[in-house]
Amino acid sequence: MKYKLLFLGVCFSISLSGQTQKTVRIKPFKSIATAIPEPSDSCFDKKTNHFFVVSDNGVLFETDHDGIILRQKAETNCDYEAVYVNDDFVYAVDETHRNIHIYDRNTLECSKIINVPYSGGRNSGYEALTFNPVKQSWLLFTEKNPVTLFELDAQFVITNQIALSALARDISAATFNEGFLWLLSDEDRTVFKLDPKTYQCIARWELPLINPEGLAFDAEGKLLISCDDMQRMYYFNNPEKP
Repeated sequence: MKYKLLFLGVCFSISLSGQTQKTVRIKPFKSIATAIPEPSDSCFDKKTNHFFVVSDNGVLFETDHDGIILRQKAETNCDYEAVYVNDDFVYAVDETHRNIHIYDRNTLECSKIINVPYSGGRNSGYEALTFNPVKQSWLLFTEKNPVTLFELDAQFVITNQIALSALARDISAATFNEGFLWLLSDEDRTVFKLDPKTYQCIARWELPLINPEGLAFDAEGKLLISCDDMQRMYYFNNPEKP
């Protein structure tokens, strides 16, 4: 199926494969309850071996592998739906106001807020954030109506956009693992693996979970899925390495 790719006012076409691929169902080997209300997304901090998790209530949490809260930082009037961490900062995405809050990862003090305008519905805004090391660009995803992948430069200015509505009904989380882009769909309960250059779908796996919204891989390559309404975190073996 063809998608239009818009870049600096020029229109191109790319073909995204994977629409007819077989979807394999995978099962978790472990689940844990968490005190985090409505965990929307999670990311793995390689420096500390901890996770950062964001809540719909506008709170950034740091947890261990068992979901125990180690630190937290709250913001007023925010709906955090995505989180990403690098060596220096933690990035939390506020869907309601289209803002990216940038925190010092050591102190959890918010040092900067960047607005990325988007005119879609209030509850269909930005839902996932990650960094593409292959293309050296930030990736920001709208949830649905439509599902759109935005590429951004170092200053979080949009440079490109790609329609992904035919891939999934919604996108709730994104991360990179072993050089590939991984996406999670809440409504489809499916994890997708994409080529980081072309964004072609390479493989997909179905999850036996309710309301999966967060996606991360730990240091051992284990897949962690957080479920919003259930307030639980589920561990899976890497689906490519059973």
